[in-house]
Amino acid sequence: MLATGRIGALVADGARVTVAVDSAETVAAAAAGGVREVLVDVNVGLPRCGCPPEKAGDLAAAARAAGLHVRGVMGYEGHLMLVTDAADRAARTREAMELLLRAAEDVGGEIISAGGTGTYRDNTWASEIQAGSYALMDTAYARIGHPFGQALSVLGTVISVAPDRAVVDVGLKALGMDHGLPSIEGAQVRFCSDEHTTFAPETPVRVGDRLRVLPAHVDPTVALHERMHLVDGDTVLETWPVDMRGW
Repeated sequence: MLATGRIGALVADGARVTVAVDSAETVAAAAAGGVREVLVDVNVGLPRCGCPPEKAGDLAAAARAAGLHVRGVMGYEGHLMLVTDAADRAARTREAMELLLRAAEDVGGEIISAGGTGTYRDNTWASEIQAGSYALMDTAYARIGHPFGQALSVLGTVISVAPDRAVVDVGLKALGMDHGLPSIEGAQVRFCSDEHTTFAPETPVRVGDRLRVLPAHVDPTVALHERMHLVDGDTVLETWPVDMRGW
């Protein structure tokens, strides 16, 4: 049995929490755990969660029969977030949203939740955009050309220098690597290992130099660290704990 008791406890304490459901099992878990409001999660092309669009209406009816308030639908076109060709991305987003809109007609409710940092400009059908990475950004999204600055980096120390390379003490254990290698300004990154990134600097560096390593995927990078430092140049303004680390 899926457990939603922790979420239900938040609801009982006065928080408004909406849970996505895509099966009879998740509907039952939401109802049993004290959740009151749900969205029907619809598969719009990303092979992950989501019910078939043609099943969304039946699932909404089951949720209402279980005493849940169905606020609408959600669908995440995550497979399109890093499509670099703008016309192709826009056309495929439209196709994905046509599936979601058909499901929304069967489900009812006021919310159509979709989109993300990669498609926020293309998705004009959603009433709620699920963008998150834009707040900190990473190099994978930066390559698409969105108008959001790179706000997050991992500060490392150069620990080894050779005529053709240098090594910084930031590696696989500090970076989300599923979107590729990190970047270092003024350098070509060659490869990452557990605790190290090997790079070829354009100008000489010395052991002890500090430099910023830019991750290709911000979400799993943040989850690897216990805290983030808010800085202005070299001045640390605040330190924020990563309080959801490990969830």
